[in-house]
Amino acid sequence: MLYPTIDFVQFDLNVTCNAFCPGCHRYTVIDDQMYLNPFLSFNTSLNLEIIEQAMINKRIVDRPWIDFVGLVGEPIAHPKFTEIIDIIYKHRPNAKINIHTNGGLKSTQFFEELAIKLKNNHYLLQFSVDGLEDTNNIYRIGVSWKKIMENMTAFIDAGGNAIWKFIVFPWNEHQINEAKILAESIGIKFQVEKNRDDNSPHMLDYMEASENINKKTKGPLGYKSSHSASAFTKIQNKCFDPKGIYINQDGRVLPCCMFNASLSDEQYRDEMLPYINEDNENWNNLQYSTLEDIMNNNWWHKLYGHLDTAPCTVCIRSCEKR
Repeated sequence: MLYPTIDFVQFDLNVTCNAFCPGCHRYTVIDDQMYLNPFLSFNTSLNLEIIEQAMINKRIVDRPWIDFVGLVGEPIAHPKFTEIIDIIYKHRPNAKINIHTNGGLKSTQFFEELAIKLKNNHYLLQFSVDGLEDTNNIYRIGVSWKKIMENMTAFIDAGGNAIWKFIVFPWNEHQINEAKILAESIGIKFQVEKNRDDNSPHMLDYMEASENINKKTKGPLGYKSSHSASAFTKIQNKCFDPKGIYINQDGRVLPCCMFNASLSDEQYRDEMLPYINEDNENWNNLQYSTLEDIMNNNWWHKLYGHLDTAPCTVCIRSCEKR
């Protein structure tokens, strides 16, 4: 049986965010202009009943890793985020929770109360802040530096366990040491990460896009960048080895975040929708099926078998051993 246990659950809680990051799947960049992704339902949130329905499943181990990611939304923007934390610990009191945030939403009171709620549990809050006051907003457009510093300080002062995650770009790499010193003064751990998107636009493209954001306009359809899959030799079984699943903002259960990204990317949708849906578009949606029924579906065995014979483009581009 595949997935006899589930050790790792990622949740994408919503399609709401205060930032306009050019590389985010919420947006599409066309001719140096940013538009809303036409394949997303903006300002929607995952239903609490779906989260609870997932967490009661007995396959989920006693101490799972629960990861609140931000592929298409800011996790803490969910209107009932603290209630979600309660649901997780209600069913898995030993869960290890990982929360991603750009730090620019909510109030200092929210972060203080969150630190108190999480106290004595296994968790980590990651503040994604890519630079200092003059550079963080080059990529994380629209995020208030003042609010980041206030919220980060409030969380740490309330006893919270957090890190400042600093992704290196050409325009902020000279500030790493200065940012590290600032982190030490606040009392937060500092972590540097390389930019993993090999295809990310040059700094000039980001800056150009930041001047041309169509904040209320969905992008035009029919714009597909050319892409080609390399000749694969071996696929890393990333979604099977750690026995992890991904639950997206609509309640769909998928192998990983990259599958979800493909559903909102016009380059991949024509291939991936039939690949995932087969003859039933709702088979993996927790609004229509239980997690147990979804995990018992033969589709997972087909996916696993395809990794060595005919993997989909997303698997090749994301997990090919090079």
